[in-house]
Amino acid sequence: MKRYADRNRKEADKYKVGDKVLISTKDFPIELMKRAMKKLTEKYSGPYIVKKIILENTVKLELLVSLRIHLVVNVRRIVKYQEQVEGQKKIPHSSVEIEE
Repeated sequence: MKRYADRNRKEADKYKVGDKVLISTKDFPIELMKRAMKKLTEKYSGPYIVKKIILENTVKLELLVSLRIHLVVNVRRIVKYQEQVEGQKKIPHSSVEIEE
């Protein structure tokens, strides 16, 4: 049975102290996100800094006090923060001139 279960599993990302990560807002309460509808909330919040590696699958994050969630998070709830994601490059807006 273990053989069949391991087919769908993948290796967890390795994090280091000081890495920037985004935390999933999937399990956050609606009151915490301050949005009227859950479907309009962001999927990830952050970036936050990894403060300490507790186990290979749990990390301690440097979170805001106002977030009011536990500092120790499973690695399944976080993703590595990237400055620019391929395919989603920021395009600077050009100025628009309006004639009479």
